[in-house]
Amino acid sequence: MMLMLSRRAIVLLSCVVMGCAAEGNDTRQRDAQARANPDALVLQDFKERIDQYLKVHNKAKREVPALKETKDPAKIQATREGLAEKIRAARTDAKAGDIFTPDVRQAFRKLMYPELKGREGAETKASLKEDAPKGVLLKVNAKYPEAAPLPTMPPNLLAALPKLPEPLEYRIIGRDLILLDVDADLIVDYFPAAIR
Repeated sequence: MMLMLSRRAIVLLSCVVMGCAAEGNDTRQRDAQARANPDALVLQDFKERIDQYLKVHNKAKREVPALKETKDPAKIQATREGLAEKIRAARTDAKAGDIFTPDVRQAFRKLMYPELKGREGAETKASLKEDAPKGVLLKVNAKYPEAAPLPTMPPNLLAALPKLPEPLEYRIIGRDLILLDVDADLIVDYFPAAIR
């Protein structure tokens, strides 16, 4: 009986030690990754924040009656507004910077900087200025103004940033980068003065 008990203790102790060693390896790998690419962990954090938002979006979408195929703009708009209301209710404490954290903002600036310098960068900035809608007040959980044009994202800037899952899109409004939920027509977060 004592021999059997000590074998169990040895097995249990070795499992604990191996688990600690595996946890230590994970920590060392994250540290090595951070040294090799300091923005990798920040971009991983951004992805996790996007995934959390998508959970809220998908749950809200299940709670809103499904829209049958229609060409009636009023029905389409009612479905969008219903989805937006459910998302707002789930994100009552949402604020600017929840997804575009200070670290994410810094990483995004590094990613966009090469696309905004030199002659080609000047052309990109000029196109952004030309497409910029006037009078759009940015607020998290706000509806994107119906009357305001929705500028397209320059392809070079879009390619420089992390890919977004549907229904999320990046848009630049003046100098600000917004994260837009196109299904709900909702501003999820924004990054003021992203373009310098």
